[in-house]
Amino acid sequence: MKSEGNMPARIQLTSKAGAVIALSVIALALAACSGGGAARKRDADGRVIPTLAEQDPSSTLYAKSVSQAARGECSEETFDVLTCFAYRGHGYEGAQMALGQCLIATGQKAEGAGWVLRAADSGWPEAQKLMALLYLKGEGVPQDAIEGTKWAKLYSRNPSLLSLGVQPDISVAQEFSGSLTREQVSVADQRAADWIPAFWTPSSEVDRNVKRSCAVDGKRPAPTSADVMRVPDPF
Repeated sequence: MKSEGNMPARIQLTSKAGAVIALSVIALALAACSGGGAARKRDADGRVIPTLAEQDPSSTLYAKSVSQAARGECSEETFDVLTCFAYRGHGYEGAQMALGQCLIATGQKAEGAGWVLRAADSGWPEAQKLMALLYLKGEGVPQDAIEGTKWAKLYSRNPSLLSLGVQPDISVAQEFSGSLTREQVSVADQRAADWIPAFWTPSSEVDRNVKRSCAVDGKRPAPTSADVMRVPDPF
């Protein structure tokens, strides 16, 4: 085998192979660091949207905030965490319901019921249960036993619960026992039968402002005279 210059051919080939391997390793390392070359999602302003892992690596802050909301313990930090997750839309119905609970607990009942409704519309069991009780009491929504019964029926038949073998809270149905006529029950049954899941997607300018603030500052925007945190009344 011939060689170039004074370098033996075998050594020359080995050197070239080593260079190729080294370049391949570097390329693989770069691909791994960039997530396999996949482009990161960006917002309307071109900013990289942080992943859930980046925003809350161990999910402890998120879980803590949801738990606090269920107890009505809603600090500014709790509101910030829940708002930023709720505005991610579909897939974060737990945060939407928890945000609704905090708003209701702090006297913003109509707005809170609107957030609970978003989660209930997507099929979130606990949100459907809460919507039934809100309509029963007329808390944040017009008092409506028929609509409340509809949500109670949807909750009791929720496939997410049934697939896990979880028994629905029967006290919800008992709340409406005897309060409706046969005709009203029939109307509630029909409403439940006609119900189709709907998933909320943030799309308004208000939504974009909130998401931008969450991406940049890690919290909801400060209220202004226009009250940028207020969402349209879904009722």
